[in-house]
Amino acid sequence: MRCFKVNIEALINRRGRETVPVIFDWRRIYVLPSKPGLFFAFIWFVMLMAGLNFNNNMGLMLVFLLFGMAQAILLKTFFNMRNIQLKSIKAEPVFLGESTEVKLELVADDSRWQIACHSGKVSDSTNIKSGRGYVSCPVEGNHRGWQHIPRIKLLTRYPMGLFTVWVYCAPDFYILVYPKPETPVPAYPQHGGLEGQLTLPEKGDEISNIREYHVGDPVRDIAWKKTAQNNKTWVKQFEQMQGQQMLFDFDQMTTLTVEHKLSRLCAWVLQAERQNMDYQLKLCDFCSDMGHGTEQLAQCLKALALYGGGDSSAKLDQN
Repeated sequence: MRCFKVNIEALINRRGRETVPVIFDWRRIYVLPSKPGLFFAFIWFVMLMAGLNFNNNMGLMLVFLLFGMAQAILLKTFFNMRNIQLKSIKAEPVFLGESTEVKLELVADDSRWQIACHSGKVSDSTNIKSGRGYVSCPVEGNHRGWQHIPRIKLLTRYPMGLFTVWVYCAPDFYILVYPKPETPVPAYPQHGGLEGQLTLPEKGDEISNIREYHVGDPVRDIAWKKTAQNNKTWVKQFEQMQGQQMLFDFDQMTTLTVEHKLSRLCAWVLQAERQNMDYQLKLCDFCSDMGHGTEQLAQCLKALALYGGGDSSAKLDQN
């Protein structure tokens, strides 16, 4: 069954991966009646048989009028797709297991209407006005690193919906998939503080305050002495001190699998960025500068996504 599926995919994608821009000329267009079109054909055939059986000239005239109208609709639907050009593709990086919107730029010499994209999930449709239009389709990040976007299908049923006209394209385009961040975010590593001191809300060893008991608090944290003095239950609140500059070292985590390490490092990097902390990410073949910000975050997430290979200069040009 899998071999048969692979052969079908190879037959449909016989052109292989294509570099944009791609022009969809008449040789690439497929045409079939839609469900409303099949119903229209059935009613038309019944009317034709009735007209021939009863020798009804007015009925036959209506039948041939509907047939001519269907031919005109077929040509209109066909030319609505013909010579559309897939000009460019854009997509933002995505975390593993999440979806990103792949944005397709479509170009045509004149206006086109109701062009939709299909890549496993139906997306919205667009109209190409002033020679340019955009349509997007969701793509799920299935594995870490560079991932080819799936084969896309552009289709239209304009103007009457009686015919479906579509084209296939398998663009040579990649999206970058980051590791899935570990949730909830674990406490920062004890080896991570380099300089300075910063109080963090994660549980540590030093008592910082006493608060009222909340459902789920461990029994060992109850402040028995203060609880005995009144009718409320109190628990100890702890804190830990960490460096303002954090080091996230892949080699320091020896008991986890590779993917679990990358997931935890990803969570730490995102958490440190949210807290405006300076951090440094150290992998086997990568070491970032100490700092924070959009550029630092993008660099570290990309290094985590590409850990273990999968990088190439051709792919780097797209992101």
